[in-house]
Amino acid sequence: MKKTLSLLFVLILLFGLSGAYAERQTVEKDQFYLGAMRVARAKSYVSLREAPDKTSKQLAKLEPDEIVYYCSRNEKEFAYSPYRKQVHMFTKCTYMSEEGPMEGYILSRFLDPAPEYEPIETRCESKKMTREEIIGNGNIVFEWTEFNISVLAAYEVVTENEGETPWETLRVGCFIDDEPEWGYVEQAQQSGQYRNLSAFIGGTEDEPQVYVYDAEYGLIMLDLIDGSEQWELSKDTCALGDCAVVTSGANTGILYAAGTDGPDPVAISAEGNVLWRSMIDDPEIYGPTEIILNPNDIEVHYECGKAVKLEYNGELISISDL
Repeated sequence: MKKTLSLLFVLILLFGLSGAYAERQTVEKDQFYLGAMRVARAKSYVSLREAPDKTSKQLAKLEPDEIVYYCSRNEKEFAYSPYRKQVHMFTKCTYMSEEGPMEGYILSRFLDPAPEYEPIETRCESKKMTREEIIGNGNIVFEWTEFNISVLAAYEVVTENEGETPWETLRVGCFIDDEPEWGYVEQAQQSGQYRNLSAFIGGTEDEPQVYVYDAEYGLIMLDLIDGSEQWELSKDTCALGDCAVVTSGANTGILYAAGTDGPDPVAISAEGNVLWRSMIDDPEIYGPTEIILNPNDIEVHYECGKAVKLEYNGELISISDL
């Protein structure tokens, strides 16, 4: 990290912070809610439309077996609209495209229930926290310090009400001269034996950033200075699973990651774009443990005892024993 970063922290202390925090919206699961559904009985594709009308703008073409989320049918909300005559034929849903979530309408006859794809509920909030509040009754899982700034993360499983599904809780906080500057809490309902939440530092030496990964939601980049969400990649675009290993290019800020939902390594730009995903089609390779950025190649080590070498464009060079 260079002088530019330390100078930036001085400016922060002089002029203060102004962060924008976006809280995740909870899906209302009322009597109209249907959950996740699968495209079925379509010869080639079905249309995702802007409104519940066959002549409405086409937003996307979905092929058979594609999954849509947060589906619902509520004809009452269109009772006095121009779409009231056709609304009974459509289902409202969200399609996770490569460009991000797209909300629209699909003809109901082409959808079947797919409860196995129903997303686990996740949520987040932003608030300043002391070191003691971040740790709580959990364990420190990440700690980073440079000059007068530090980032601390702790993990805890919390049961809010007896008999309900526990929430995995990751609390992340930033401190300057040991004073709390911002805090971020990510939560996911516990979904099995693996941990869903993790945090780590990425970015460049001059501009480090904080990353939060929620296996049930996706990858989120937080600005180191004010904790605001810079971008997010959905879990469908960036599926790392549990025990993700990451490293970043000191000069480029490109994030290289691999996880249990791999083992395919992926490269993500500092702007939140997936640059490439290396396809390692070998069931004997699993459990990434380390990513090494060599001058001429990328080396990924796996707990199965294998080492994979890649070009910096993601092309496979070799697979060897450790």
